[in-house]
Amino acid sequence: MPSSRRPILSCALAAGAAICTFSSLNFVGVPATQDVRGSRLVARVSAEYLERLGPKDADVPFDAAAAASGASHPVVFKKRPFGILRYQPGAGGKGAMAMEIIPTSRYPGDPQGQAFSSGVQPGWVVKSIAGVNVLGEDFGKIMDLLDDEVADPRFSKSTALALEKQGGRLAEPASTPIDVEFAEVPGYVWKGAALTQDGQDGFAR
Repeated sequence: MPSSRRPILSCALAAGAAICTFSSLNFVGVPATQDVRGSRLVARVSAEYLERLGPKDADVPFDAAAAASGASHPVVFKKRPFGILRYQPGAGGKGAMAMEIIPTSRYPGDPQGQAFSSGVQPGWVVKSIAGVNVLGEDFGKIMDLLDDEVADPRFSKSTALALEKQGGRLAEPASTPIDVEFAEVPGYVWKGAALTQDGQDGFAR
């Protein structure tokens, strides 16, 4: 059976000569980078992040600045993705809080088990990235620095268009391995539900 990923040959005539170009069936904006243990792709864009992974009724509002006085937890992520499936912005769109964390490591070195293995907890705020304090930064900029979204490829075209409309990334992704410091918000109580594993090595929200 012919491969569904066979390049498509398209030709156009210009100045009397045939000009042919090849294009693949990949969606615009979807990188080749892929977790070889699964079919999920790293999105590598934060435009319209909250439309794809929006807030939930159980989310509790928070002020990222309050995390400055909370207990800190340094973590090193060796590669992407980290295993944090959703982040939430703080008051005024500042800061980013880890909300949904994959509760297991599927195999030794599983990138999506890094947050779990490092003890990252839902409700912790991203305090610094590569040694730079980001508590007062815009949520979108933090998402671009982390570059940590495992997205459904069906959204790839719309996110590419949204990124173009936004005028490009708000920041370039930090290089891996990446030092990320999380901090607790004093008095904050996370009220989300634990993720449950489905039959296809995924997790239900």
